[in-house]
Amino acid sequence: MAAFSLNIQKHVEPGLVTSGKFDGSHACLAVATYGGNILVHSPHRQPQITGHDHEQSDRKLSWSGELAELAIGSEITALCTGRLNEDERDVLLIGTATHVLAFHIEDNSDIFYKEMSDGARCITIGKLGWLPNQVAIVGGNCSVTILDSQGTEIFWTVVGGVVSSLTVFDVDGDNENELVTGTKDFEIKIHKEDNVIWDAKETASITTLTGLPNRRFVYSVANGTLGVYEMGQRLWRVKSKHRVVVTRSFDLNGDGTPEVVTGWNNGKVDARLPHNGEVIFKIQLAAGVAGIVEADYRRIGKLDLVVVSSTGEVRGYGSGSTMDTPEPGEAMRDLLARKQVLQMELRQRAASVPSMYHGTKLAVSLSTSNGAARVALASGPGLLIHCAIVFTEGVFDGETLVVHPSRPKGELEIELRPPKNAPVDMHVKVCVGPAGADLLQVFEMTRQLPRFCMYEVIERPGNIAEDFTSDGVTAEFAERPQRIALWLNQSLILADEFQIKEDGPNNSGIEMWLRGMRDNQIHCFKADAAGRVTIRTEDSTFAGDIIQSLALYLGLRELPSEVSFPAEEKKLLDALERVKELKEIDARLQAEAASESLLLKNIIIRLEDARILENIDEMRRRLVQLKNVNSDLIREHEIRMKSYRELTANLKELNLGVQRAARLRVGKSASDTVARCRAAIQEENPKALAVAIRHG
Repeated sequence: MAAFSLNIQKHVEPGLVTSGKFDGSHACLAVATYGGNILVHSPHRQPQITGHDHEQSDRKLSWSGELAELAIGSEITALCTGRLNEDERDVLLIGTATHVLAFHIEDNSDIFYKEMSDGARCITIGKLGWLPNQVAIVGGNCSVTILDSQGTEIFWTVVGGVVSSLTVFDVDGDNENELVTGTKDFEIKIHKEDNVIWDAKETASITTLTGLPNRRFVYSVANGTLGVYEMGQRLWRVKSKHRVVVTRSFDLNGDGTPEVVTGWNNGKVDARLPHNGEVIFKIQLAAGVAGIVEADYRRIGKLDLVVVSSTGEVRGYGSGSTMDTPEPGEAMRDLLARKQVLQMELRQRAASVPSMYHGTKLAVSLSTSNGAARVALASGPGLLIHCAIVFTEGVFDGETLVVHPSRPKGELEIELRPPKNAPVDMHVKVCVGPAGADLLQVFEMTRQLPRFCMYEVIERPGNIAEDFTSDGVTAEFAERPQRIALWLNQSLILADEFQIKEDGPNNSGIEMWLRGMRDNQIHCFKADAAGRVTIRTEDSTFAGDIIQSLALYLGLRELPSEVSFPAEEKKLLDALERVKELKEIDARLQAEAASESLLLKNIIIRLEDARILENIDEMRRRLVQLKNVNSDLIREHEIRMKSYRELTANLKELNLGVQRAARLRVGKSASDTVARCRAAIQEENPKALAVAIRHG
């Protein structure tokens, strides 16, 4: 049962709920509501004296009993609380599409107001291992910015895609916190300063990240998947038709180990064991969950789990409380499911298993042809394949493909087209039996598609474009070609195992030509006897995937490279020039808008004077002027918004270009590339940017 419940009678924006001790001792709730407003609920607030209330009447925050409202005036995209200095009072951080505001609730005043060109999609406050103090970490459009207690930018790095979630905790067990980011490009990355020490691809945009004890963290993605990683390995995952709004780590059953608490958009809140995902309790709210926070809301010296719904319902649960209230009809559904399983087992036991099933085998092979990776299945003599079910992540809609031929076949081929260059775990269930059989044998197997399964090996093309040889990347791996050959066998689907010919014309070197089956682009991979690897391609993303995969296989922590992608380089330099122009245009438009706003104020004053003097003709003339100036302001605002959207698109292109350039190196070389590219972008220096992209 809930330890307490209340209702703030306001619509709450999902994901924009936080709590903090704004006076240093009393836990308060802060939520975002419609229209860009912040609602603060303080159940233990002491009433202020009349004079003090009157003194605060002209400030931003206005109290009414236990509730206070703060008008921001623009759409709120992120909300966070925490301490940024030695003050025991928590600070409220508010993110919008253009700014970050740090506000002191108790003092009713701004701490800083920071313009963010990449926006503020998510914010968290934490202590990172490479920085001495607590900081505000802001995720934006393809970048992460770190601010100190005064709003000064002290760190910036590129992240591929729009950052949708952040968390800070000790990932590698060195007693220093790392930064974990999730993006709308399906990526989870762990950052230690400028270095990415681990990354993973999911099947949809990352929606939440929460650190757990024992080097674990829980994640959720937009397609309803929830899971836990431990030291880079996924322990478990579950998938629902509903969407996760928030995840938290909280010890609800009082056993000393925090559980994974999840709030869903259908109003369900459940808690799972962190090591296997088993649900130990759940509750159902009348509306979707907007947020879950931990706060000592009853002032008993222990944290409660506070659940907030989108309609303003607030419930609190203490550690050790029982949240085992079943959903309506849940017990009946469980019994019916158990009954169905038992009936199926009885039918199978009653049927006699044909002797021909004993010792049956199923042949499985992988190949590439006709623009896809293919899985070929073949049954034993006298048996046919009736049905095959393939489970994979991110390959099929719904992650499952059922192949049911109109007539059972002895052989069956399944096409797979993974959209990303990443290993794909494939679970296959095949139903085998003679024609017309009522009882089928089910084979279950697991295979992994190689990272570059969507690239097929071809002969050297007869006609190669002249500029093809100028595009690519060269890196000194200093590794024997035999080990690189082992990596090729592991990363590609090859008809025959690739082996180095010691007496070949290339003197133990490697030359392999590939065609991408997604876009039909031609690529060439070369490695000489000294371990110098050259990748000839027009696709820098593919080259970066090759460099990262090969460096990981060989265990390299540092790898510089020489890069040449003239077309992409020109595109980035054009984007940099366009950013410079757009910033100048924006500054000019802002000056014009300020001038017209001043003119608008003067016209309103003259209009009011004419009204007081009852001068009808003057009023008409001022109203016409007011209408014209207002139309000009609206038109200029539309121009500014169009310019801002173009500026955002060009900044994203620059950030993604820097990310691609960094992925062509490993370790310090990659972080140096990011730092030099960032400096060149800030200085608007195209020559320095070109040098940083080429040489790192």
